[in-house]
Amino acid sequence: MRWLLIALLVSLAALLVAAAGGARYVWLQCARIRSKPTAGAGKVLDSAAGPAEETDVETEIL
Repeated sequence: MRWLLIALLVSLAALLVAAAGGARYVWLQCARIRSKPTAGAGKVLDSAAGPAEETDVETEIL
């Protein structure tokens, strides 16, 4: 009975370490994504600053 309790505690500790490792990996990936600028962010901001006459399009509703 004592060996079963020891095995349970060891497996519980291993599961805790694995969960902490997974949480750390996700945390680091989110931090890496947040720190990188997106590929077309500058282009989108430049085109949004242009005159409105160039981007206005009239559509016909049927």
